[in-house]
Amino acid sequence: MMSHPEACQALTRMEARLRETQHNLFELERSLCERAETEAIHSRPKKRRYHRRMSRWTSLDEAIYLRFLDQFIDAAAADLERLRRKIERQDAAIEALRRKYRVNAMRPDFSPL
Repeated sequence: MMSHPEACQALTRMEARLRETQHNLFELERSLCERAETEAIHSRPKKRRYHRRMSRWTSLDEAIYLRFLDQFIDAAAADLERLRRKIERQDAAIEALRRKYRVNAMRPDFSPL
């Protein structure tokens, strides 16, 4: 059985690991989106120039982007699911420790860097 200060230290370490895992998931999802956007841009080169205030992104470009994004998400589905399950397990362990040792401190929110 841990003392209350030891439990708080363990909780701090666990929450730091949870933030790292959430950051890894965020970075993986962001990299998939960026890769899909790059592929969509390179797959349809623009033939004419637009005014600089006009968007060159068309609805067909959006459809191609979504198709590439679906392909990349399907390819990385195992990694995405593994990270999501790990986040759920870590979150459940943190909540169990908080209940067991009655730690009422606010949980830090995840914010991408």
